[in-house]
Amino acid sequence: MTNNLLVYDTKYGSTEIIARWISEEVGNIDVKKASEVTSIKDYSLIVIGSPDYDDKPLVSISEFMKKFNKELKEKKIAIFVVCNDLEEGEYKGKQIGGKFNLEILRRELPKENIILEDVLGGVFNPKILDENDQERIVSFFNEIGKPIKKEDLVFMPIMNKLDRAKCKEFINKLKAV
Repeated sequence: MTNNLLVYDTKYGSTEIIARWISEEVGNIDVKKASEVTSIKDYSLIVIGSPDYDDKPLVSISEFMKKFNKELKEKKIAIFVVCNDLEEGEYKGKQIGGKFNLEILRRELPKENIILEDVLGGVFNPKILDENDQERIVSFFNEIGKPIKKEDLVFMPIMNKLDRAKCKEFINKLKAV
């Protein structure tokens, strides 16, 4: 058993790809979905990865951080958010984007234990969205004055911002700590 743990969850697969890349490069790290983690007592480094979903981490990641809140105060922590909006923006008076999502994770973790953080790109494929997410995207485009219908989603391009080189930079920093 290793003393490093990568905890993640994924909605459409981008965060899982990044978790695999980290696992392949780091080597000595256990990789588990948040719902699979029953204990973190034997780990000294916890890496937490979440997609930006509806401008916040996935519920399973928030639940993991709450469940292990006390134990996380005794661990080194690295965090990453997977988001196609790598910076930060404002929409309808609220902050959105990857850097904003890092801030959400920071608020739920012991800040003094965070040794590394980054925003990594993912894939947005409107052709595979579930019904709820299709409606959210249509609503968003209508709200910003670019009306579309649900059937138009099949014609939207796939946005692929997965970047193995950027992920490798995160991995190299992770290996150095």
